[in-house]
This record gives sequence, structure tokens and C-alpha cells, in this order.
Amino acid sequence: MGTGLEIALLTVAATATVASAVEAHNAGQAQQDQYRAQQRKADIQNVRSVRQQIREARLAEASMTNIAAQTGGMGGSGLAGGVGSIGSQLGSNLNYMSDIAQENTAISNAAISGAQAQSNAAVWGSVGKLSGTIFGGMTGMMPSQYVGKKLA
Repeated sequence: MGTGLEIALLTVAATATVASAVEAHNAGQAQQDQYRAQQRKADIQNVRSVRQQIREARLAEASMTNIAAQTGGMGGSGLAGGVGSIGSQLGSNLNYMSDIAQENTAISNAAISGAQAQSNAAVWGSVGKLSGTIFGGMTGMMPSQYVGKKLA
């Protein structure tokens, strides 16, 4: 058994290692929260962009209809083609925006997974340090000094 000082130092080392593991976990959680918040922000921006696209398409259709009414072309194929083209462009733009939103979500999910893996690695690194500290406190040697040697 070690002296009081050795036991105190071992206790401090163990406590610091546990605290380090807890803080690594908390940091990983905070990073994940940040990525989730960024994803929510991107989702809100995407909704605004979709609304803007729809608004612009409706304004363009209204403008075409107004011009057609003023010039006597309300039943013409030009108006029908123009309105159809606006609808087609709107559909294409919305599909593109949907694809981008899906990719942003995939990127965010990958970042969250990466943050979780980093947090886990830090926690397990702390567990390894703790076990090494305990081993060293019990044997008076570092674990690396035992590499290749037979343990009685």
C-alpha cells in the first residue's frame, strides 16, 4: 500500500481523469447541439426561399395575365405557354432546393456523428488514462514498462 501522499495523488489523478471524461462528453453534446441548430437555421432559410420562389412565380403569372388582358390575348396560346413555363421553372427550382436541403441534412447528420465519435474517443481516452494511473499507482510502474514482460 502506498503512502498518504501517493494515495492522494492517485485520487487527484483519478478525479481529474473522470472530470476530463465528463467535460469531453459535454463538449461533444454542445457540438452536436450546434450542428442541430445550424440545421434548423438552414431549414428555416430553405422554407423562406421556397416561399420566395412561389411568390415570384405568382407575380410573374399575374403580370403575364395582366398584360394579356390589356392586349386582348387572354385566351391565346402565348399566355398559356408563358404560365406553363413559369410553373415548370418553379417546379425545377423547388426540386433543386429540396435536393440541397437533403444534402445539408446529410452533412449535418455526418457532423453530428463525427462529434459523437470524437466525444466517445475522448471519454475512452480518459478511461485509458485512468486505468494507467491506477495501474501505475498499484505497481509503481507505468503500463508501457510492462510491454513484453510476463505479468506474474
